[in-house]
Amino acid sequence: MVNEKTLNLLNRLKQTGPVSGSTLARELGVSRVTLWKRFEALRAAGYPVVAGRSGYRLLASDKPLPWEFPGDEGRIFHFETLASTMDEAMKRGFEGLPDGAVVAERQSRGRGRDDRKWESSGGDLLVTLVIRPFLPLAYAGALGLEALAALADTLSDLYGLELNLKWPNDLMAGDRKVAGVLVEGWGDASRPRFYTVGLGLNVHGLPDIDRPAASLEGLGRPYADRRAILAAWRMRMNRWSATPSPDPDRWAARCRFPSRMAVEIFDGRTLTGIPQGFDRTGSLLLGRDRPIPIRYGEVRRTQGVPT
Repeated sequence: MVNEKTLNLLNRLKQTGPVSGSTLARELGVSRVTLWKRFEALRAAGYPVVAGRSGYRLLASDKPLPWEFPGDEGRIFHFETLASTMDEAMKRGFEGLPDGAVVAERQSRGRGRDDRKWESSGGDLLVTLVIRPFLPLAYAGALGLEALAALADTLSDLYGLELNLKWPNDLMAGDRKVAGVLVEGWGDASRPRFYTVGLGLNVHGLPDIDRPAASLEGLGRPYADRRAILAAWRMRMNRWSATPSPDPDRWAARCRFPSRMAVEIFDGRTLTGIPQGFDRTGSLLLGRDRPIPIRYGEVRRTQGVPT
């Protein structure tokens, strides 16, 4: 953890370009030895500080460290490496964390739906939120769709990107995956104690996966900032969680449905039909005359069917 005195140095470096060590030592009222120790503390925390002829400067960094969220430091937990942000967030939730976010630079056992491994190339936003909406477990699909819609709104507002939802848990740029969401509820099915909402967003790099993927940087946004994305997305999710308002029309407007879909569900069946949008629980309505609702927790995979 960076202490207040080291934060003073960090904030000073953020204000201008290169500044000499003697100037910094004089402004902060410390010796050059003490100043050097604070630089080392910043580097240990993950801030790239370099020294040159014109002085010290802070290279660009968007690492979502707790003290980068003033007033909310106690609810942001950052790790360089972690087995799984989902597992850590679940633990914090049972310990009583009212709401918060667990962030990791890399995961060794990150997971997506159906226990698929979530790959990371570094520079991604790997985060799991702990939230406590009054929402029965049957509405987990609604929470997942809202998480994707809130992320799409965030990236539209911050960077002018118009991305699409792919039910049940992906955010897409055309046919390329940009992000995935995983929702888990903990406690009684009628009133879970809390939910964990995991997000893997490709920001500065691409994972090594066998399907098309895109990053925000690859979409022409090299300046995308993980801290800004996390703060804005989390704010939207906390606001929605305070008074959940499932909106199937909002989710459907963000989706690009194929004319026909095949949905493989966990009992081994594959259902095929015309997608008709969603109900309030976030279930996909499949079929024209008497649409069949398919819940978030039932689906293994989906694909378009040629007409």
